[in-house]
Amino acid sequence: MKKVVINSNIEINKRTNMPTPVVTAEERQRLRSDPLLSQLVNMIMRNGEKMKAERFVQLALRDIRQTSNSDPYKLLSDAIDLASPMMETKSTRIGSKVVHIPRALNIRQRRRRAIVWLLAAVDKRKERSLFMRLSGELQAIVNGTSGILEKKLSLHKTVLANRSNIRMRETSF
Repeated sequence: MKKVVINSNIEINKRTNMPTPVVTAEERQRLRSDPLLSQLVNMIMRNGEKMKAERFVQLALRDIRQTSNSDPYKLLSDAIDLASPMMETKSTRIGSKVVHIPRALNIRQRRRRAIVWLLAAVDKRKERSLFMRLSGELQAIVNGTSGILEKKLSLHKTVLANRSNIRMRETSF
């Protein structure tokens, strides 16, 4: 079986003329079994193309390992933890007044909010490929230079400003 390399990311099998998968079976199993990685893959996935989303995440993790010489999974989990908010505010009408009531988020909701913000920031970056933008944004979060951290801080300020409305939740429902 002969292989022809088009670029460093994709290999074409000469006999079948099909690209060989970049993500091995073991890597795919780790991507699907870990809750953080599977949630990230599912949020990146568009039109049911899960293999493509897994490939983007795997290439981003490899790029992180090459550029920073650190454990990419630890950097990913640290970045998501740094970017995830602890609380959110829900708008509720009490009489004729709209009141923002803070409420705590569970771990899955926190991760989802952080991943949504991460993907929005990734779309605004200038790099050419998605995996390079993703790895760059994850490293920016850990370094403290990302706009996601400012968004989290403003949300927490809103929660602190409305903390007096927490008791209204019990009476309004």
